Amino acid sequence: MNSFRIIDLTHRLLPGEEQYTVEIKQRGKPRETPTGDIMHDVAMWSHSGTHVEVSLHFYANGKDTSDFPPDTFVGPAIRLDFRHKQVNEAITLADVQAAGDVQPGDIVILWEGRDHQYRTKDSHARPYLTEEAAEWLVLEQKIKLLGTDASGFEVRGGTKDHPNHHLFFKQGIDVPVVECLCNLDQIPGARFFFVGMPLPVKGLDASPIRAIALEMAGLPQ
Repeated sequence: MNSFRIIDLTHRLLPGEEQYTVEIKQRGKPRETPTGDIMHDVAMWSHSGTHVEVSLHFYANGKDTSDFPPDTFVGPAIRLDFRHKQVNEAITLADVQAAGDVQPGDIVILWEGRDHQYRTKDSHARPYLTEEAAEWLVLEQKIKLLGTDASGFEVRGGTKDHPNHHLFFKQGIDVPVVECLCNLDQIPGARFFFVGMPLPVKGLDASPIRAIALEMAGLPQ
């Protein structure tokens, strides 16, 4: 346990305060009563908080969150720093290649400095990843997961309908995406070990996750 440090990359969910519904309702009585215990009904959107999306989100015959093996959501990751990018400014292929040495099979995390906008009127204000950059990541480098501390990868309300999501989720590609990460500034180096497991629910297009970074001794920075 002394060889790594855990950094929480997950927004805390606040019932009744989230943009995408999160509600809980208590069942039962407190355990202090002779026969009591407490459980809850939970009603929430699959895209609430820090979450992962998979191909069923866009394709009726796509994979759901239970179709992916656990190692899809765990592995060596690289954080690419795009905090200098403005709202609706492009993150180009040249930008991606200059930001870090992305290796085949990496988990790639785009650090845009947008986690402070979560749960505000500016929650969807963000730069965007160009289609050329997205294609290089998934088709050439064959990354296994893409994440961001923003709410998405495209221009919000743009003329094209989520072109990057369509690419990531195509049959035979099936690269999950993680949105609304936080605390990326607490990771001391560009390289770390990422964990972000969804609930394996049959028929579910996305799932809230508890995402963490493991700062591990011996990883190149």
